Amino acid sequence: MDPLIGPLVLILVALLGARVSFSTERVPPGPRLLLKTGTHFLVIGFALGPAGLGLVTEDATAQLSPFLALGLGWVGFHFGLQLDRTTLRRFPRSHHLFAIGQAAIAFAVFYAGGRIVLDLLDLTTDTSRLLLLGAASTASVSTPAGIAMVSSNFLVKGKVRDLLFFVGSLDAWIGIVALQVTYSLYRPDEISAGLPLTPQLALIGLATGLGLVCGIVFVWLVRVRPPGEELVLFLLGMCAFSAGAALQWGVSPLFVSVTMGAVVANLGRSTQRILAVLQRWEKMIYVTFLLLAGALLQVPTWWVFPLALGYAALRFVAKSAGGAAMATLLTFDHHVPRRVGLGLIPQGGISLTMAVSGVLMYSDLVVRGLDAGATLFTIIVIGVMISELFGPFLTVQLLRRAGEITPRVEQALAEGDADKARREAFRRDTPTG
Repeated sequence: MDPLIGPLVLILVALLGARVSFSTERVPPGPRLLLKTGTHFLVIGFALGPAGLGLVTEDATAQLSPFLALGLGWVGFHFGLQLDRTTLRRFPRSHHLFAIGQAAIAFAVFYAGGRIVLDLLDLTTDTSRLLLLGAASTASVSTPAGIAMVSSNFLVKGKVRDLLFFVGSLDAWIGIVALQVTYSLYRPDEISAGLPLTPQLALIGLATGLGLVCGIVFVWLVRVRPPGEELVLFLLGMCAFSAGAALQWGVSPLFVSVTMGAVVANLGRSTQRILAVLQRWEKMIYVTFLLLAGALLQVPTWWVFPLALGYAALRFVAKSAGGAAMATLLTFDHHVPRRVGLGLIPQGGISLTMAVSGVLMYSDLVVRGLDAGATLFTIIVIGVMISELFGPFLTVQLLRRAGEITPRVEQALAEGDADKARREAFRRDTPTG
């Protein structure tokens, strides 16, 4: 088979996928969130890849890895642009502490639970701890997409909804930092060669410095408001360079690109213009990224399915514990239910990009004849799919108990009367007397 066929098919599917909406109003909330996340493109990539039809060979996947790096840089840069101090200061201190605290607790609970299982099965090794740290990093992450979808469906307005949306937009930072620390503790060359670990936490400084330099260079490049075409080239170039340099030096491409985005958000003058360009190109780049990532999926053993179920279950416990703990410890100007962690179950695309980063970083890591990075990636993908399927229903239950989804609005929506539902939602928000 001509080796060009696979890449050409991927490009064609990416072009078609970029023209199609990720979501549809005709499917239930769980599957709709899967479509919105773009997980179906992972499945298409898997079908086209070496483990599927073989249209995209392993060699072709390796040659297309720079596009994966570009996707990592693009996603990280986009997230980093949200870390604008002016915007973040509008939210109370309790919201920031809640976002950071629940993610940190979720990471700790997930890792502790995983260590207990490894110890019981006598599987505790340097490699297993590395994989567990990577899984815990992805498990600490939430996404605002789930709460946004539920809010749109049920016309939700309320302080619990606002808290969930803020936390889902911010807590990925904890997972990204945890993943960078993991890369610093477990060097790819040492772990693959079975050498004694020599932690190099100074690499966190290297990653931070690289992100700062890339951010300052980008701010300098766009200081004169370049035309749209040039701005796109600058974005593509800096995202690809930052992620590629990070992978070359063994640091997290997501951490570097997020740092670069935060620098641009706080020092640049054209943040809104940059965001507009990012959103215009987002689908094309994200779809291509997901298709290539899907080609990395493997199902080398049936154990990936129970392990993925265990990943989702342990993450459910971890996020619930994190939300309950912070709701108890912090003081808010409104009631925050102890079950608030149920609204943070959906994970979204950041977890997937973190997993792809691990595959690229530890591409030579083999455990019992299996590609450890690719196997863990498959487990996380299935775990994310489970979270996306059930997460929206848990969010609905939480907001219903909090009184932010009212029976009258639900009844109007069930009757198909959108105007009545909007009137009921407006009446709920309008003070009386």
